[in-house]
Amino acid sequence: MQFFHISSIIESNHLHTIRKLMNIINIIYKSILIAFLIFGNTACQQLSDTDTQALNTPHYAYITNQGDHTVSVINTQSHMVEKTLAVGQSPVGIAVNTATHRAYVTNVEGNSISVIDTQQQMVLKTILLKASPVGIAVSHDGKTIYAADWFANKVLVINAEDPSLIREIDVGIAPAGLVVSPDNTKLYVTNRDSDDIAVIDTQKLSVTKRVSVALHPFGVALSASGKWLVSVNVKADTVTLINTLNESHDEIKVRFHPYCAAISKDEKTIYVTNTQDDSVSVINIATKKIIKTIEVGSTPEGLSIDDATHQVFVANWGSNNVSVIDGLSHEVIATIATGDKSRAFGQFISQ
Repeated sequence: MQFFHISSIIESNHLHTIRKLMNIINIIYKSILIAFLIFGNTACQQLSDTDTQALNTPHYAYITNQGDHTVSVINTQSHMVEKTLAVGQSPVGIAVNTATHRAYVTNVEGNSISVIDTQQQMVLKTILLKASPVGIAVSHDGKTIYAADWFANKVLVINAEDPSLIREIDVGIAPAGLVVSPDNTKLYVTNRDSDDIAVIDTQKLSVTKRVSVALHPFGVALSASGKWLVSVNVKADTVTLINTLNESHDEIKVRFHPYCAAISKDEKTIYVTNTQDDSVSVINIATKKIIKTIEVGSTPEGLSIDDATHQVFVANWGSNNVSVIDGLSHEVIATIATGDKSRAFGQFISQ
Protein backbone atom coordinates (compact mmCIF):
# COMPACT_ATOMS: atom_id res chain seq x y z
CA MET A 1 0.00 0.00 0.00
CA GLN A 2 1.46 3.36 -1.03
CA PHE A 3 1.01 6.67 0.85
CA PHE A 4 2.16 10.12 -0.16
CA HIS A 5 5.19 11.47 1.69
CA ILE A 6 5.60 15.12 2.86
CA SER A 7 9.26 15.90 2.33
CA SER A 8 9.49 19.41 3.73
CA ILE A 9 7.39 22.22 5.13
CA ILE A 10 8.84 25.74 5.24
CA GLU A 11 6.29 27.79 7.08
CA SER A 12 6.51 27.22 10.85
CA ASN A 13 2.90 28.17 11.42
CA HIS A 14 1.86 25.04 9.53
CA LEU A 15 3.70 22.62 11.83
CA HIS A 16 0.76 22.03 14.15
CA THR A 17 -1.56 21.30 11.25
CA ILE A 18 0.97 18.93 9.75
CA ARG A 19 1.41 17.03 13.02
CA LYS A 20 -2.36 16.53 13.21
CA LEU A 21 -2.40 15.35 9.61
CA MET A 22 0.40 12.87 10.23
CA ASN A 23 -1.39 11.53 13.31
CA ILE A 24 -4.56 10.97 11.25
CA ILE A 25 -2.56 9.18 8.54
CA ASN A 26 -0.91 7.01 11.17
CA ILE A 27 -4.29 6.04 12.65
CA ILE A 28 -5.68 5.18 9.21
CA TYR A 29 -2.60 3.11 8.38
CA LYS A 30 -2.84 1.12 11.61
CA SER A 31 -6.58 0.52 11.06
CA ILE A 32 -5.96 -0.77 7.55
CA LEU A 33 -3.12 -2.99 8.77
CA ILE A 34 -5.25 -4.51 11.53
CA ALA A 35 -8.13 -5.10 9.12
CA PHE A 36 -5.77 -6.73 6.62
CA LEU A 37 -4.34 -9.05 9.27
CA ILE A 38 -7.78 -10.07 10.49
CA PHE A 39 -9.10 -10.63 6.95
CA GLY A 40 -5.93 -12.42 5.89
CA ASN A 41 -6.03 -14.80 8.84
CA THR A 42 -9.71 -15.50 8.23
CA ALA A 43 -9.11 -16.16 4.53
CA CYS A 44 -6.18 -18.44 5.28
CA GLN A 45 -8.24 -20.30 7.86
CA GLN A 46 -11.06 -20.73 5.34
CA LEU A 47 -8.62 -21.96 2.72
CA SER A 48 -7.09 -24.38 5.19
CA ASP A 49 -10.52 -25.68 6.19
CA THR A 50 -11.49 -26.10 2.53
CA ASP A 51 -8.30 -28.01 1.75
CA THR A 52 -8.76 -30.19 4.81
CA GLN A 53 -12.37 -30.91 3.88
CA ALA A 54 -11.36 -31.84 0.32
CA LEU A 55 -8.67 -34.15 1.63
CA ASN A 56 -11.02 -35.76 4.14
CA THR A 57 -13.81 -36.30 1.61
CA PRO A 58 -13.47 -39.90 0.43
CA HIS A 59 -12.86 -40.48 -3.25
CA TYR A 60 -13.59 -43.80 -4.89
CA ALA A 61 -11.95 -45.89 -7.57
CA TYR A 62 -14.28 -48.07 -9.67
CA ILE A 63 -12.42 -51.12 -10.96
CA THR A 64 -14.05 -53.26 -13.65
CA ASN A 65 -13.41 -56.98 -13.17
CA GLN A 66 -13.98 -58.65 -16.54
CA GLY A 67 -13.67 -62.21 -15.26
CA ASP A 68 -16.41 -62.13 -12.62
CA HIS A 69 -18.65 -59.40 -14.09
CA THR A 70 -18.28 -57.02 -11.16
CA VAL A 71 -16.98 -53.60 -10.19
CA SER A 72 -14.86 -53.16 -7.05
CA VAL A 73 -15.47 -49.85 -5.26
CA ILE A 74 -12.27 -48.76 -3.51
CA ASN A 75 -11.97 -45.95 -0.95
CA THR A 76 -8.82 -44.14 -2.17
CA GLN A 77 -7.89 -43.03 1.36
CA SER A 78 -8.38 -46.24 3.31
CA HIS A 79 -7.37 -48.48 0.38
CA MET A 80 -10.30 -50.75 1.22
CA VAL A 81 -12.86 -52.30 -1.11
CA GLU A 82 -16.07 -50.96 0.37
CA LYS A 83 -18.45 -52.64 -2.05
CA THR A 84 -18.55 -55.06 -4.96
CA LEU A 85 -21.25 -54.40 -7.54
CA ALA A 86 -22.63 -56.93 -10.02
CA VAL A 87 -22.81 -55.41 -13.51
CA GLY A 88 -23.20 -56.81 -17.05
CA GLN A 89 -21.20 -59.53 -18.74
CA SER A 90 -17.47 -58.85 -19.18
CA PRO A 91 -17.14 -55.24 -17.98
CA VAL A 92 -14.16 -53.44 -19.48
CA GLY A 93 -14.50 -49.67 -19.85
CA ILE A 94 -15.27 -47.18 -17.12
CA ALA A 95 -16.02 -43.44 -17.06
CA VAL A 96 -16.80 -41.47 -13.92
CA ASN A 97 -18.56 -38.12 -13.88
CA THR A 98 -18.20 -36.36 -10.54
CA ALA A 99 -20.66 -33.57 -11.39
CA THR A 100 -23.60 -35.94 -11.81
CA HIS A 101 -22.37 -38.65 -9.40
CA ARG A 102 -22.48 -41.33 -12.05
CA ALA A 103 -20.12 -44.02 -13.29
CA TYR A 104 -20.66 -45.77 -16.62
CA VAL A 105 -19.41 -49.30 -17.32
CA THR A 106 -19.18 -50.96 -20.74
CA ASN A 107 -20.11 -54.66 -20.73
CA VAL A 108 -18.51 -55.85 -23.94
CA GLU A 109 -20.09 -59.31 -24.03
CA GLY A 110 -23.32 -58.15 -22.42
CA ASN A 111 -23.86 -55.52 -25.15
CA SER A 112 -24.76 -52.97 -22.56
CA ILE A 113 -23.71 -50.12 -20.28
CA SER A 114 -24.27 -50.27 -16.52
CA VAL A 115 -25.00 -46.95 -14.77
CA ILE A 116 -23.75 -46.63 -11.18
CA ASP A 117 -24.84 -44.04 -8.61
CA THR A 118 -21.52 -43.04 -7.00
CA GLN A 119 -23.22 -41.60 -3.90
CA GLN A 120 -25.36 -44.64 -3.10
CA GLN A 121 -22.80 -47.08 -4.59
CA MET A 122 -25.46 -49.00 -6.44
CA VAL A 123 -26.34 -49.92 -10.03
CA LEU A 124 -29.24 -47.72 -11.16
CA LYS A 125 -29.96 -49.18 -14.57
CA THR A 126 -28.60 -50.99 -17.60
CA ILE A 127 -28.58 -49.44 -21.06
CA LEU A 128 -29.05 -52.17 -23.67
CA LEU A 129 -27.21 -51.70 -26.97
CA LYS A 130 -26.92 -53.36 -30.34
CA ALA A 131 -23.17 -53.02 -30.01
CA SER A 132 -20.08 -54.35 -28.24
CA PRO A 133 -18.85 -51.30 -26.31
CA VAL A 134 -15.24 -51.16 -25.09
CA GLY A 135 -13.95 -47.65 -24.38
CA ILE A 136 -16.25 -45.08 -22.82
CA ALA A 137 -16.20 -41.41 -21.88
CA VAL A 138 -18.74 -38.88 -20.63
CA SER A 139 -18.96 -35.15 -21.28
CA HIS A 140 -17.93 -32.97 -18.34
CA ASP A 141 -21.49 -31.71 -17.89
CA GLY A 142 -22.67 -35.31 -17.71
CA LYS A 143 -25.22 -34.93 -20.49
CA THR A 144 -23.61 -37.15 -23.15
CA ILE A 145 -22.09 -40.63 -23.04
CA TYR A 146 -19.65 -41.73 -25.74
CA ALA A 147 -18.96 -45.44 -26.27
CA ALA A 148 -16.63 -47.13 -28.76
CA ASP A 149 -18.28 -49.95 -30.70
CA TRP A 150 -15.26 -52.16 -31.25
CA PHE A 151 -16.60 -54.41 -34.00
CA ALA A 152 -18.73 -51.91 -35.94
CA ASN A 153 -16.02 -49.22 -36.11
CA LYS A 154 -18.33 -46.59 -34.69
CA VAL A 155 -18.70 -44.30 -31.71
CA LEU A 156 -22.12 -44.26 -30.09
CA VAL A 157 -23.39 -40.91 -28.82
CA ILE A 158 -25.94 -41.52 -26.05
CA ASN A 159 -28.17 -39.02 -24.30
CA ALA A 160 -27.55 -39.59 -20.58
CA GLU A 161 -31.06 -38.48 -19.58
CA ASP A 162 -32.78 -40.48 -22.31
CA PRO A 163 -30.53 -43.41 -23.34
CA SER A 164 -32.93 -44.39 -26.09
CA LEU A 165 -31.59 -41.41 -28.03
CA ILE A 166 -28.47 -42.80 -29.69
CA ARG A 167 -26.55 -41.45 -32.66
CA GLU A 168 -23.57 -43.02 -34.42
CA ILE A 169 -20.31 -41.70 -35.86
CA ASP A 170 -18.12 -43.68 -38.25
CA VAL A 171 -14.50 -43.60 -37.11
CA GLY A 172 -11.49 -45.80 -37.80
CA ILE A 173 -11.01 -49.56 -37.42
CA ALA A 174 -11.42 -51.03 -33.92
CA PRO A 175 -11.99 -47.85 -31.88
CA ALA A 176 -10.82 -48.23 -28.29
CA GLY A 177 -9.92 -45.32 -26.01
CA LEU A 178 -12.00 -42.15 -25.73
CA VAL A 179 -11.41 -38.81 -24.02
CA VAL A 180 -13.36 -35.53 -24.06
CA SER A 181 -11.70 -32.09 -24.22
CA PRO A 182 -12.11 -29.81 -21.17
CA ASP A 183 -14.54 -27.54 -23.06
CA ASN A 184 -16.62 -30.51 -24.31
CA THR A 185 -16.12 -29.48 -27.95
CA LYS A 186 -13.84 -32.35 -29.03
CA LEU A 187 -13.77 -36.10 -28.60
CA TYR A 188 -10.50 -37.98 -29.24
CA VAL A 189 -10.76 -41.65 -30.28
CA THR A 190 -7.89 -44.11 -30.72
CA ASN A 191 -8.43 -46.45 -33.67
CA ARG A 192 -6.29 -49.48 -32.91
CA ASP A 193 -6.20 -51.05 -36.36
CA SER A 194 -6.09 -47.77 -38.28
CA ASP A 195 -3.06 -46.54 -36.33
CA ASP A 196 -4.55 -43.11 -35.80
CA ILE A 197 -6.65 -40.85 -33.58
CA ALA A 198 -9.98 -39.51 -34.81
CA VAL A 199 -10.82 -35.97 -33.67
CA ILE A 200 -14.58 -35.50 -33.47
CA ASP A 201 -16.50 -32.22 -33.34
CA THR A 202 -19.06 -32.95 -30.62
CA GLN A 203 -21.50 -30.34 -31.93
CA LYS A 204 -21.52 -31.50 -35.53
CA LEU A 205 -20.85 -35.14 -34.57
CA SER A 206 -18.37 -35.55 -37.38
CA VAL A 207 -14.67 -36.43 -37.68
CA THR A 208 -12.71 -33.24 -38.40
CA LYS A 209 -9.29 -34.89 -38.77
CA ARG A 210 -7.33 -38.11 -38.32
CA VAL A 211 -3.94 -37.92 -36.60
CA SER A 212 -1.48 -40.69 -37.48
CA VAL A 213 0.39 -42.31 -34.59
CA ALA A 214 2.44 -45.50 -34.16
CA LEU A 215 1.23 -49.12 -34.32
CA HIS A 216 -1.99 -50.07 -32.52
CA PRO A 217 -3.00 -47.08 -30.39
CA PHE A 218 -5.26 -48.21 -27.56
CA GLY A 219 -5.30 -46.09 -24.41
CA VAL A 220 -5.56 -42.31 -24.61
CA ALA A 221 -5.13 -39.48 -22.11
CA LEU A 222 -5.61 -35.72 -22.17
CA SER A 223 -4.15 -33.16 -19.76
CA ALA A 224 -6.37 -30.96 -17.60
CA SER A 225 -5.86 -27.93 -19.85
CA GLY A 226 -6.33 -29.96 -23.03
CA LYS A 227 -2.84 -29.09 -24.26
CA TRP A 228 -1.25 -32.55 -24.07
CA LEU A 229 -2.76 -35.59 -25.76
CA VAL A 230 -1.19 -39.02 -25.26
CA SER A 231 -1.72 -42.06 -27.46
CA VAL A 232 -0.52 -45.42 -26.08
CA ASN A 233 0.79 -47.51 -28.98
CA VAL A 234 0.65 -51.18 -28.03
CA LYS A 235 2.68 -52.81 -30.80
CA ALA A 236 5.24 -50.02 -31.08
CA ASP A 237 6.05 -50.03 -27.34
CA THR A 238 5.73 -46.24 -27.38
CA VAL A 239 3.50 -43.35 -26.49
CA THR A 240 2.89 -40.45 -28.84
CA LEU A 241 2.83 -37.10 -27.04
CA ILE A 242 0.87 -34.53 -29.05
CA ASN A 243 0.78 -30.80 -28.38
CA THR A 244 -2.79 -29.96 -29.41
CA LEU A 245 -1.93 -26.24 -29.67
CA ASN A 246 0.71 -26.55 -32.39
CA GLU A 247 0.13 -30.22 -33.37
CA SER A 248 3.77 -31.18 -32.79
CA HIS A 249 4.43 -34.87 -32.03
CA ASP A 250 7.02 -36.72 -29.95
CA GLU A 251 7.27 -40.49 -29.76
CA ILE A 252 8.63 -41.81 -26.46
CA LYS A 253 9.81 -45.37 -25.97
CA VAL A 254 8.42 -47.21 -22.94
CA ARG A 255 8.44 -50.89 -21.93
CA PHE A 256 6.69 -53.86 -23.52
CA HIS A 257 3.08 -53.79 -24.68
CA PRO A 258 1.90 -50.51 -23.13
CA TYR A 259 -1.83 -50.17 -22.58
CA CYS A 260 -3.10 -47.03 -20.81
CA ALA A 261 -1.87 -43.62 -19.68
CA ALA A 262 -2.76 -40.88 -17.21
CA ILE A 263 -1.43 -37.33 -16.86
CA SER A 264 -0.87 -35.57 -13.54
CA LYS A 265 -3.02 -32.53 -12.82
CA ASP A 266 0.01 -30.20 -12.92
CA GLU A 267 0.76 -31.54 -16.43
CA LYS A 268 4.34 -32.46 -15.55
CA THR A 269 4.13 -36.25 -15.54
CA ILE A 270 2.71 -39.10 -17.63
CA TYR A 271 2.15 -42.58 -16.19
CA VAL A 272 1.96 -45.55 -18.61
CA THR A 273 1.11 -49.18 -17.87
CA ASN A 274 3.28 -51.82 -19.57
CA THR A 275 1.28 -55.06 -19.68
CA GLN A 276 4.11 -57.40 -20.68
CA ASP A 277 6.63 -55.85 -18.30
CA ASP A 278 4.47 -55.68 -15.16
CA SER A 279 5.47 -52.07 -14.72
CA VAL A 280 4.50 -48.42 -14.97
CA SER A 281 6.70 -45.95 -16.86
CA VAL A 282 6.92 -42.44 -15.40
CA ILE A 283 7.62 -39.79 -18.05
CA ASN A 284 8.68 -36.18 -17.52
CA ILE A 285 6.69 -34.11 -20.03
CA ALA A 286 9.20 -31.25 -20.16
CA THR A 287 12.18 -33.48 -21.02
CA LYS A 288 10.11 -36.25 -22.67
CA LYS A 289 12.26 -38.77 -20.81
CA ILE A 290 11.42 -41.71 -18.55
CA ILE A 291 12.39 -40.76 -15.01
CA LYS A 292 11.42 -44.04 -13.36
CA THR A 293 10.02 -47.50 -14.03
CA ILE A 294 7.89 -48.90 -11.20
CA GLU A 295 7.18 -52.60 -10.71
CA VAL A 296 3.49 -53.28 -10.05
CA GLY A 297 1.22 -56.32 -10.26
CA SER A 298 0.87 -58.75 -13.14
CA THR A 299 -0.35 -57.39 -16.50
CA PRO A 300 -1.26 -53.84 -15.50
CA GLU A 301 -3.92 -52.25 -17.68
CA GLY A 302 -6.07 -49.29 -16.57
CA LEU A 303 -4.76 -46.53 -14.33
CA SER A 304 -6.10 -43.26 -12.92
CA ILE A 305 -4.83 -40.54 -10.59
CA ASP A 306 -6.50 -39.32 -7.40
CA ASP A 307 -5.56 -35.63 -7.56
CA ALA A 308 -6.32 -34.91 -3.90
CA THR A 309 -3.99 -37.57 -2.49
CA HIS A 310 -1.49 -37.66 -5.41
CA GLN A 311 -1.94 -41.42 -5.73
CA VAL A 312 -1.89 -43.45 -8.93
CA PHE A 313 -4.18 -46.50 -8.95
CA VAL A 314 -3.22 -49.32 -11.34
CA ALA A 315 -5.55 -52.22 -12.20
CA ASN A 316 -3.61 -55.48 -12.63
CA TRP A 317 -5.37 -57.96 -14.92
CA GLY A 318 -3.08 -60.89 -14.18
CA SER A 319 -2.88 -60.65 -10.38
CA ASN A 320 -6.47 -59.55 -9.70
CA ASN A 321 -5.51 -56.53 -7.67
CA VAL A 322 -4.74 -52.82 -7.72
CA SER A 323 -1.32 -51.30 -7.07
CA VAL A 324 -1.27 -47.87 -5.43
CA ILE A 325 1.65 -45.60 -6.31
CA ASP A 326 2.59 -42.49 -4.35
CA GLY A 327 2.75 -39.80 -7.01
CA LEU A 328 5.45 -37.88 -5.12
CA SER A 329 7.91 -40.65 -4.23
CA HIS A 330 6.90 -42.92 -7.14
CA GLU A 331 6.87 -45.92 -4.85
CA VAL A 332 4.17 -48.58 -4.49
CA ILE A 333 2.53 -47.98 -1.12
CA ALA A 334 -0.34 -50.49 -1.18
CA THR A 335 -1.78 -53.48 -3.01
CA ILE A 336 -5.55 -54.03 -2.92
CA ALA A 337 -7.22 -57.33 -3.82
CA THR A 338 -10.08 -56.87 -6.28
CA GLY A 339 -12.01 -59.24 -8.57
CA ASP A 340 -11.08 -61.55 -11.41
CA LYS A 341 -9.24 -59.93 -14.34
CA SER A 342 -9.28 -56.28 -13.28
CA ARG A 343 -9.10 -53.93 -16.28
CA ALA A 344 -10.59 -50.51 -15.46
CA PHE A 345 -10.09 -49.14 -18.99
CA GLY A 346 -10.79 -45.42 -18.69
CA GLN A 347 -10.98 -42.67 -16.06
CA PHE A 348 -12.22 -44.56 -13.00
CA ILE A 349 -11.78 -42.24 -9.98
CA SER A 350 -14.47 -39.92 -8.63
CA GLN A 351 -12.63 -36.70 -7.74
